[in-house]
Parts: sequence; structure tokens; C-alpha cells
Amino acid sequence: MKTSGQTEVVRRLHCAAGHLNAVIKMAEDGQPCEKVLHQLNAVERALHAASVRHIRWHIRQSEATILASPSSLQAAAELKRLPSLYAILTHKHHQLREVSE
Repeated sequence: MKTSGQTEVVRRLHCAAGHLNAVIKMAEDGQPCEKVLHQLNAVERALHAASVRHIRWHIRQSEATILASPSSLQAAAELKRLPSLYAILTHKHHQLREVSE
């Protein structure tokens, strides 16, 4: 069963896919470079937003598992996983700042 977090990420990915298909059509039709690049930038931002939401959702799930798990082994596994999720999230935010500058 999908959670609302998963549903939101999947919805955003479908939107980005639709937008990317429209950009592909623009390129095939020979639209001006500036228009195609502008729309590609929008697709990149949509994918970035979806990836950040996906990572945040997994962090929340991991934190919930740590707090609610009756198994200390499972909680320990999630504790080991969290730093890599936070590192990915930090890297994504850094990438967005670089693109925005």
C-alpha cells in the first residue's frame, strides 16, 4: 500500500515525465534552442523536487522505524542508514544552489 509520501513522489515523477515528453516533441519539431532549454530546466527542477521529497520521505520512514521498532537490530540498521540519506539530501540541496546561482 502506498503512503501519501509515496503517492506525492510518484505524482511528481509522472508530471515530470509528461513535461519531458513535451520537451522531446519540441526538440523534434525544431523549436528554438532557448525554448527547449527553458523547458528542460523546468524538467530538471521537477525531478530535483521529486528526488528531495523521496529522500525526505525515506528519512521520515527510517526515523519512525527507529522509534517504533521492537527489534534493536532493525533500529540499528536504520540508524546506520540515516547518515547516507542525510548526505544525499545535503548533496541535492547543494546541487540546487549551484544551479540557481
